[in-house]
Amino acid sequence: MLCGFVMLISNRKTNRPIHLYGMISVRYLSQNKPEGAGKKMFSLDERLALCASFVRNGTALADVGTDHAYLPVYLALQRKIRSAVACDVRTGPLENARASIARFGVEAIVSTRLSDGLQEVAPEEAEDIVMAGMGGELIVRLIEETPWLTDPDRRLILQPMTKPDVLRQYLCAHGFCLLQEKACLSMGKAYSVMVCAYDGRVRPCSMTFARTGFLLQDSSPEAEAYLRLVLSKLQKERKGLPLDSPAASQHMALIETISNRLTPDPKEETT
Repeated sequence: MLCGFVMLISNRKTNRPIHLYGMISVRYLSQNKPEGAGKKMFSLDERLALCASFVRNGTALADVGTDHAYLPVYLALQRKIRSAVACDVRTGPLENARASIARFGVEAIVSTRLSDGLQEVAPEEAEDIVMAGMGGELIVRLIEETPWLTDPDRRLILQPMTKPDVLRQYLCAHGFCLLQEKACLSMGKAYSVMVCAYDGRVRPCSMTFARTGFLLQDSSPEAEAYLRLVLSKLQKERKGLPLDSPAASQHMALIETISNRLTPDPKEETT
């Protein structure tokens, strides 16, 4: 999982915050305050916060590619989950995860696991599964390698950094129903987070749905930013296609659909 942090540490003498930049914000409460002294709190960046918002109350969570385990630690501190397994395929990120878990005192709720995807995770440990900060093709592989994800009671919360169209196509073709999808803006870039569950029904997946999912009908500023990103990629792809090819026609049709959906960009207007 792609992680980092924005740490705001209160200086005990001046009570002024010290900033360390990244993707999570952490605030240490000053010990000279009578209430909440010595406690530590943090808030997630927009991308992980959107993932966290989709996690069901009281669930057993598996966070795949956890890195620093910020997501499960946050959810444990919020008392939203009953247990969590923070998984990573590398030992270095798991050491970071253990440090986060110990720092915030949630060892009774969050444990770590060296695992490629969910291979070392038992089904009962993972009712909600988050796969965030990795490519869409990798997410597809990890789902493919875990047959018990076809239990319809499980929820997959997926945040692809690349190839979201490949992921949506896979989900439609392999019986996973997309339940929700929202966009967010984090550090100036738009991302999509999808929630899905298996129902066994194979669905058609048009080029429009593969590229935009539910976001074409979403009027939020975050969805609009995501659609502008999709539009830019389509326009670049279109330039490399033969003018009279079916692929070029499909690209032009989708470019027009998205353009008609978007509000005019002030940067592109001529004065």
